[in-house]
Amino acid sequence: MKNLLYIVLTTVAVAFTGCTSDFEDINTDKNKVAKESYVPGYHLSRAQLEYTGNSDFSYDTWRINIIYSSMMTQQLANASWYAGDKYMQNDGWANASFDVAYNDQVKYIVDLLKITETDPLYANLHQIARIMKVIIFHRLTDLYGEIPYSEAGLAYHEGIYAPKYDTQEFIYMDMLKELKEAAEALNANGDLPGSGDLIYGSAADPIGQWKKLAYSMMLRLSMRLTEVAPTVAKQWAETAVNGGVFTSNADNAFIMHDAAGGRTTVNRNSNILAGEWNATNTGEVFLSKTFVDFLSDTNDPRLGLFARIQSTGDTDPANQIGLPNGLDQNGGAFDVSTDPDFPGDITNYSTIRDDVFLSLSGPTFVINYAQVELLLAEAALRNYNVGGTAESHYTAGVTAAMQFLTQYNSTAEVPADEITTYLAANPFVVADGMEMIGAQYWVASFLDWYEVWSNWRRTGYPELVPVDYPGNATGGVIPRRMIYPSHEASNNSVNYAEAISRQGTNTFLTKVWWDAR
Repeated sequence: MKNLLYIVLTTVAVAFTGCTSDFEDINTDKNKVAKESYVPGYHLSRAQLEYTGNSDFSYDTWRINIIYSSMMTQQLANASWYAGDKYMQNDGWANASFDVAYNDQVKYIVDLLKITETDPLYANLHQIARIMKVIIFHRLTDLYGEIPYSEAGLAYHEGIYAPKYDTQEFIYMDMLKELKEAAEALNANGDLPGSGDLIYGSAADPIGQWKKLAYSMMLRLSMRLTEVAPTVAKQWAETAVNGGVFTSNADNAFIMHDAAGGRTTVNRNSNILAGEWNATNTGEVFLSKTFVDFLSDTNDPRLGLFARIQSTGDTDPANQIGLPNGLDQNGGAFDVSTDPDFPGDITNYSTIRDDVFLSLSGPTFVINYAQVELLLAEAALRNYNVGGTAESHYTAGVTAAMQFLTQYNSTAEVPADEITTYLAANPFVVADGMEMIGAQYWVASFLDWYEVWSNWRRTGYPELVPVDYPGNATGGVIPRRMIYPSHEASNNSVNYAEAISRQGTNTFLTKVWWDAR
């Protein structure tokens, strides 16, 4: 019996020894993403590219940026199926940014943060990733309000498959903190992002540029809070200025795309209008009457650069005719032919000059110096300690907005004397300051209709006259928010329900936290 027990115990011991020799390998989840499998530069590139235009035929930017935002803010107009022109609800389009951003943007930037957080070889890259994360979530929360933020993108890393929805107030406070900490931690003598950084990778001083970008984004975020938390807005705006925001168009943050580089490197944010969909040449997309009339009434030298008659290509500013929003081609009371300025055929309205703005080898802007100066003009008007006067910042902003168009195409140059003439004919008036700044920000943000819509919601400028097309989803009110995907109700039911209960509803008229005007 003792001999039998000895044999059994010996056999077990040998077996156990054999197992434990490769215990770690056996008990490692081969499906879990390993740090060694990441290429940091690739993850930054991928997040930046997807942010500036999803590779699936611009799935989100086509639907949210163009179909909705550009139309609702009356820079573009459409007489057929573009839902935003008439405030019609299409859940699939309104959900688009939520659907793709987490898989195609958040995933890559969170992965990058995780693999660089303790690696001194990538100390600067980690801070850049923190700034890029803010840029990504800034857009998402502005579109939807409460969203998965603090737990988003952590499924592989921490097994969180149903992330909680954070309040927008929490998200904004954390984003401001992240920008400050990241900017302060960037080290001029540390690692450089290299070619994986598609924004400043080739700049002479990429680390210095990322610092400026962080503080410029901080300024934008701070000004979002003017109506809901004015004291906080002032504090962070002044912190941004003290840190060092953009000082010229040379600082502009953009990605230059390459049409020869394949689907994932093509500019899919706005240039899809003249590229894959060819919407500017098929009678689908026109410049809005609101936009054309504003430029025409002030003799803005940009009109001839923005606009061309769709049928003839005529770029003469005197001949441009904007299409009113809210019209169709159905022959009834809302038919396009009821427009008093109807030019005989819909193709005789103005559309975007694709030779200037819509080259597939063109830039997509993240934030530009003109926007920064116009935000500073508003801050000065609110008596924030940002240096200069509202008028000086306004003048610098308008000037920059006219000059940076050459970054789209070198032929889009507004001569200095024309800028001077324009400013003299349209002088800054303090009493009308908010309206003038808001209108110029609207123009300076052309093509970035996400930002146009957000700043309009915050300020109410320019003053847009809503349309009330039959069957619209808002009762003739310009929408204030996009809509969560319905699949969140089943895939993330508890957190989704809590977010809905805090915000009240999930409709176009549900205001986000900072939209308190």
